[in-house]
Amino acid sequence: MNFSVTHIGKEFFEPRHRLSVVKAVPLDNIQTILVIGIDQLGGLMMSTPFFRELRKAFPNAKIINLVGPLTYGVMQNCPYIDEAWKFDKKQSWALIKQLKRQSFDLAFLPSGTLRTSLMAYLAKIPHRVAYDDDGNGFLLTVRLHQELHSRYRVENLFDMLRAVGVTPSGVYEREIWLSQSDLDYADGWLSQKGWSEKTILSFNPFSTDIKRRWTDEGWQSLLHIVQKDNIQPVMLVAPNEVDVGEDLLKKWGIVDVPVESHAVTKTAAIVQKTHYVIGPESGFVHLGLAVNKPHVIAFYNVLPPVSTFPVDNSFHTAMIKTSVACAPCYLYKFKDVCPNGVECMKQLTADEVYQVIANYESQSV
Repeated sequence: MNFSVTHIGKEFFEPRHRLSVVKAVPLDNIQTILVIGIDQLGGLMMSTPFFRELRKAFPNAKIINLVGPLTYGVMQNCPYIDEAWKFDKKQSWALIKQLKRQSFDLAFLPSGTLRTSLMAYLAKIPHRVAYDDDGNGFLLTVRLHQELHSRYRVENLFDMLRAVGVTPSGVYEREIWLSQSDLDYADGWLSQKGWSEKTILSFNPFSTDIKRRWTDEGWQSLLHIVQKDNIQPVMLVAPNEVDVGEDLLKKWGIVDVPVESHAVTKTAAIVQKTHYVIGPESGFVHLGLAVNKPHVIAFYNVLPPVSTFPVDNSFHTAMIKTSVACAPCYLYKFKDVCPNGVECMKQLTADEVYQVIANYESQSV
């Protein structure tokens, strides 16, 4: 589905409040661009339109992405950059020297950290664009203030482009970049499973923020229901979650559900073979939205769905118990503790989730 996106002009920034420009970016003279980040899977899966629009704005520039190990494999396949460099924090000083030799003209720093801003400054990149979230504002030449959480988060990233004079579009149009090897791997996976004729539900119950996780009772009931309906579940998780996932299934009394871990791009290719992606808001859910072939059903409580989910796309569903007065709570820091025992997730029932699946199944008949 295509979305109409309102282009926000310079007046949106309210320069005295959201944008400070120390040095304007000469768009016609930019030949080399550095992007530091995005290092989290969910953030990258949302933000793939940023790289597309960056390339569209600078078709002839050399674009290098400095990125962490988790998303490095994905960025190696990105058609909008020239190179992906893996970032090791232990080698920051050596890396600064390497960046300095490249003579970059412009740096976008999506993470907005003091470390990355200092790296760009010491590498003598003349134009440095970021949010000043980490006391790093004095190191920036184009300084944005106050990321807005009440709208789709990628708009904040698009604001970095708008701040230098670029008008991006297609903020909801996510992409996933897969190699032929990834696609062949998924074909082999499906053939080996013998699931070609089955409706497949891929899920991941985990989140690094435990406040966002659904209840054991919810997962247990949902998996029993879908298995009775001849839907095949498969748990797709990170390598360090396999044993925990298997223990959960035993605890729930669920059988004939594999727990698997694959490389990120291979997981994405496998997800393309499934019909449903279910889980709390997480990197896995955002990967499913980037694949955009299975229906995605995501559980929200900390943030409103509008902040990270394409809420107008009826092909996918975000679920949040707004009947619980404190949802969304905006307690998005890991150290934040829910004072109400995560009642919002306890009130989300398996029957409600299954009804969403049943509605999609009826549409496909």
